[in-house]
Amino acid sequence: MSGEFNWAGFHRRRKFLKLVGVVMVIGGLYTLVDMMGEIPDAPTLFRGNRAIVAGMALIIFGLLALYHGYKLPVEEALDLVHRKGRGLTESELVHDMRVDRATAHRILELLIAKGFVRRATDQAGATEEVFEPVK
Repeated sequence: MSGEFNWAGFHRRRKFLKLVGVVMVIGGLYTLVDMMGEIPDAPTLFRGNRAIVAGMALIIFGLLALYHGYKLPVEEALDLVHRKGRGLTESELVHDMRVDRATAHRILELLIAKGFVRRATDQAGATEEVFEPVK
């Protein structure tokens, strides 16, 4: 296992989930709207109950994909903290995960609230606050 965080794969996966989620929601809405159409010769597979089930399933799975694409990456940050095996600053989190400073601050505050990391006690001469994993 390498000690480096794969930020390109992380962002590629999140972008893919966002794109798939939007496509699925739009496809589900289209299926539901198309079901209501009154064109008798339209060659569609989904009419009646099948259209409702398929459209709602697409919308639900699309919303789940969007949620996983937009949620705060706490698990990945926790993995990064444990890979380093030492204290972590907000700047290191910004640099390693390629997220903005506000997102890094929210991630660290959530990790502190859940009890995974704590503020380091010895900060003599430190320019930035250090967070260390709880053992």
